[in-house]
Amino acid sequence: MKRVDLIQEDDVYREYMQRNVQAEVDAYCHHDFRHHLDVARITYILILENNDLNYFIKENNLSGKLAAKEVIYAAGLLHDIGKWQEFEGSTDHASAGSHLAREILPRAFFDANEIDIICKGIYEHRNISKDMSFLGERLHRADNLSRLCLECDSQQDCPKMKNRDKTASSFEY
Repeated sequence: MKRVDLIQEDDVYREYMQRNVQAEVDAYCHHDFRHHLDVARITYILILENNDLNYFIKENNLSGKLAAKEVIYAAGLLHDIGKWQEFEGSTDHASAGSHLAREILPRAFFDANEIDIICKGIYEHRNISKDMSFLGERLHRADNLSRLCLECDSQQDCPKMKNRDKTASSFEY
């Protein structure tokens, strides 16, 4: 997955990841590289386990399985890239991440269609809705599944745990 490697090697991507680390000193869940990679892997697994890869390829007019895998991994690696902007109070991280990803993806040779698919998924991943894209919904589910909330020392104070009844279904797949 050469294009995914190019994202990881991109100086701007690395700068934004470092900004996330610096901004999250007191955060409950950290949005570091491990989290991004977990979300990418879980998203891909969800799609494979439900035999949806061919559907995803056809629905999005992708060139094949490798392109689909790279699109999925790119979305996972970039889905929280704008978290530092949210901590600074300037914008929602999903919206910021979608915008910032558009800066990085062309340098990794993603085409305009692929960039639109990835950025839409990033933009949608924060809140579940009936109108979201296939990738946005899978990213949302993977993002929730990637967290080991029940093993966290901050459960008592965590807003995600306080709203668990509202999000319980997102802990299942």
